[in-house]
Amino acid sequence: MQFIRFLVVLLPGLAFASPRGGALVDFSDPKVQGHLDALVRMAQSCVIRVRATPKDVRAYFTNSAPVTRSGQCFAACMLEQSDVINHGKVNRELLVHLASLVNGKKSRVVRKLNSVSRMCLDSIEGLSDRCQLASTYNDCLNENMIEFAFPLDLAEEAVRKMPFHLMSPNLPDARV
Repeated sequence: MQFIRFLVVLLPGLAFASPRGGALVDFSDPKVQGHLDALVRMAQSCVIRVRATPKDVRAYFTNSAPVTRSGQCFAACMLEQSDVINHGKVNRELLVHLASLVNGKKSRVVRKLNSVSRMCLDSIEGLSDRCQLASTYNDCLNENMIEFAFPLDLAEEAVRKMPFHLMSPNLPDARV
């Protein structure tokens, strides 16, 4: 599925207002809700794959920098599952395209993402660790797109939907 972390910022259940008024995204739109549902399913898979903790997932969904290795790898899993990052390479064009599916090609969100995503490539230059690379790129996007932050109540709802109860100490550690 081609859904990305950045879409989390754009797909909560309520509309954000731009500083000049007016909604940026209609979150009551069934198409938008479908993207959000798919994103949550992808996150559920990543929680199990990298053994992310509730704190890791909460940081991700609240646009906070991860403080643990599993949090960094959770970001990597999300971006890799969406094909935005593949074999250590960021596909900016796909990132922008996916955002345009929800927001429209000429939207303010997409215009800003187009320039910010290019700038954020500089932040990952020379990084080879997949988790660090993805996390650093994601953090750069979040820091520079702060006006599109995910509402805390919806972030908490997403965290509650994660299958933490399915993790067991005997599962192999896939964070590496």
